[in-house]
Amino acid sequence: MVQFTQTLAAVLLATGVVAHPGGNTNREILRRQAHLDHPNRRSVQECKRDLVESGWVREQHLRREARLHELRVAAGFAKEHEIVRRDPAEVEENYGAEAACTLDPEATEGPYWVTGELIRQDLLTGEKGAITHLDINVIDTSGCKPVTDAYVELWGCNSTGVYTGVQAKGNGDGSATAIKTNALRGLQATGSNGTAAFITVIPGHYVGRANHLHTIIHHGAKLLPNNTIQGGTISHVGQFYIEQKFLGEVEKTPPYSTNTQKQTLNAQDALFNMGKQGGDDPVMKISLIGKTIADGLYATIDIGVNPRAKQNPQPVNMWTAEGGKPVPNSPWTGYPDTCKYCGFRPPKEKKGVDVEGETEVLG
Repeated sequence: MVQFTQTLAAVLLATGVVAHPGGNTNREILRRQAHLDHPNRRSVQECKRDLVESGWVREQHLRREARLHELRVAAGFAKEHEIVRRDPAEVEENYGAEAACTLDPEATEGPYWVTGELIRQDLLTGEKGAITHLDINVIDTSGCKPVTDAYVELWGCNSTGVYTGVQAKGNGDGSATAIKTNALRGLQATGSNGTAAFITVIPGHYVGRANHLHTIIHHGAKLLPNNTIQGGTISHVGQFYIEQKFLGEVEKTPPYSTNTQKQTLNAQDALFNMGKQGGDDPVMKISLIGKTIADGLYATIDIGVNPRAKQNPQPVNMWTAEGGKPVPNSPWTGYPDTCKYCGFRPPKEKKGVDVEGETEVLG
């Protein structure tokens, strides 16, 4: 698998594929390859026995079934006594190998990460689209237990491919119209079962990337009085995707259908292809709450992390009461034309350095 992945990485690097309009994914491909090659890397699949024997897999399956049923009852599509259950033994048998259930690829924060976001479950802030109730489970793959003391950060573009809190060429029309809002951005703490819950939308598409959500996992951060966090470490930087056939149905609905930007399919996205390597699956499992996409969605995904790892993603802006403000000396400033990470090419001599269980590619 490693040899195949390195071959794939070489091909992708040679093509200079774009990440966002005007950028490319060379730096991100190298980061993912380093993660796959790390000798201490463990996936969620390797924790299957422990998670099943501890009862966690069964407990999470029952909880997720109950949550989907709760959403259906609240929306008027089911009655409380009509819950439909799947055999937990079947779920335990397939755990870690079934599509859309595990994720541990290290990816990129991208040029539109805004630090200082609020702790909140509902990220909509007036945005329209395929409303999605998303449950993210965080698993410590070094000890095969749920992570109960982390903050999960989540963000993505809106249904027409625009990120809030930033202004950049290629982000919508490049105007400052979205910089004053923090829609579709926020954090949640993991509970006793390792779960963080959000309400967001299926992200739209923009030139150069398949539809995706971003996530960062924070450990040891301090909760501030203004409902944000400070300090701690970051163990994981990742991206979630949507199954292509289902995404095609979402894209037919408004306001997605009004987006005139060229769409990149999953199979055409370099980071999606790298994310599928090493036994990982970065695709969310999604269920309809009602009869149509417009009735709402329930999505789940599990993330495997090493809490001792230390990643160093770089924000372009910081969220303030006045909107997104530039972070001094951010390597993403000026994206996609003049930033430090623009047009990145792999270093010729420098090699990765091991930082508490993870490899960070130097550039």
